[in-house]
Formats: sequence, C-alpha cells, structure tokens
Amino acid sequence: MQEVFFLSSMDSKRFSSVFRCEVERPIELPNGHHALMVSCDPPLNGQELGHPLGIGELLLWSRFEDEDLWTFPAFPHFVQICLPDVDLPAHAMPSSIAWGEIYKTEADAYAHEMSARTRSSTT
Repeated sequence: MQEVFFLSSMDSKRFSSVFRCEVERPIELPNGHHALMVSCDPPLNGQELGHPLGIGELLLWSRFEDEDLWTFPAFPHFVQICLPDVDLPAHAMPSSIAWGEIYKTEADAYAHEMSARTRSSTT
C-alpha cells in the first residue's frame, strides 16, 4: 500500500490545490469497500464545513467499483472525499464532500496528470 500520496481535484474548488496525504489506517466500509483514513497537509480550510480550526484528516474511498484503494492498481486513483468524524448508522456509507484524484507525485497532482483509462462510476 502506498503510504504517502497527493490529493487534488479537477471537480472541486475546495480541493483544487494539492494536499500531501499520509495513510493513518485502512478502514473497511459497511458495503465492504476499502477506504483509507489519511492525514492531510496543509489542513483543509473547514469553516464552511463546521470545522473552524481546519480539517487535518480525511476519509477516502474509491470512486469506481472495479478499483481497490488498498491495492492502488494505478495512479491517478479517483476517490470520494469524506469527513472522518461524521456519526453514521452502522450500515450507512459516509457522505462525500467532493470527488478527487490521488497522485503518486506532487508534480503529477499539480499538473492533474491523467492516464488514458476507461472507468465507470459507482455513484
């Protein structure tokens, strides 16, 4: 499992800059999908989301059914970005606050370097 990667988003203004992410722990979601709890640097501005001191941790899970975030089949990897501190019923999925991409290098994240692969969304 890749321990450090870089998060950005072409779809979300909130995540349009680049965040260095370090894996804190893997998490299995209620539907069996694999997610990662990550620390992010710099912390995300969280005022609009009820976190005036910033958000230093995020929960990420694969946006596409055929990809597993624990094995990183290829970069970039498309993810749902979620807040980790949301109280959920036992079998509920976390709510996504944005779609993003994780990249192997900071330079790739800034350039939004894409590989040409066909994908089908799970959402």
